[in-house]
Amino acid sequence: MKTPIITRFCTGLAALALVVTFTLAPAAARAQTKDSEDISKYLSEAKTHAILAEEDASTLEAYANSNMSWESHAARLENMREHVNDLGKTVKELTDLRAEGSPWQQEAIDRINPLLRSMADQLSATINHLSNNKERVHMPAYRDYVRANSELASRTASVIKDLVDYGKAKSRAESLEMKLELPASK
Repeated sequence: MKTPIITRFCTGLAALALVVTFTLAPAAARAQTKDSEDISKYLSEAKTHAILAEEDASTLEAYANSNMSWESHAARLENMREHVNDLGKTVKELTDLRAEGSPWQQEAIDRINPLLRSMADQLSATINHLSNNKERVHMPAYRDYVRANSELASRTASVIKDLVDYGKAKSRAESLEMKLELPASK
């Protein structure tokens, strides 16, 4: 007599555990994957700084192919340095908030950090080269530094723009899923 009662009790507990697992687990998973509004805001801010640095690098590349003075180059490099520093401050905020982000936001932060480091290192090398070779701004060595800055700035801006666009598209898709009462995408 006791065996069927124990079996039914254990079966009932197992069924209850399955119900709890399948109803609460998706909610917990959604909570862990919810995008951080702060991170989205900082990603948009990073995009702005990266675009400004990219514009500076592009202008500097045009200077390298013209008769602009070394002072003009130095001024543009200073503008670019300010934008890269602003981007660095924003990326620091992103890094501090990383744990609060959804998986894609954490991956985005992880992708931006090495790009920023490369960009900052290349910019420092270019500034140092100009400081030591003020009268050689039209020589191939300087142009190579400038071209490398432009390529890194362009790549960084492109990645950040794509990440921001992805975040907006993902948010829009999730909003439409809720509006249409569709099952959430994985």
